[in-house]
Amino acid sequence: MSPDDDRQTGDRAEQFRQGAGWLLLTAALGGLGTGIALGEALPLAGGLVLAGVSGHLLTAGRRPTRPD
Repeated sequence: MSPDDDRQTGDRAEQFRQGAGWLLLTAALGGLGTGIALGEALPLAGGLVLAGVSGHLLTAGRRPTRPD
């Protein structure tokens, strides 16, 4: 199934992405805070990766379309 195929999920697909994006953003902030507080690199790096993934999910519906 393609990410753009909405036949099975309908209009709820964007809601699922938004919810997952906010959940990942919360986990990312927790990882960043833990990494900074403990002075450890692994939770800090994990928080940065999760922040990037959540940013991608939260802006997925707002991409401008390219003219054909």
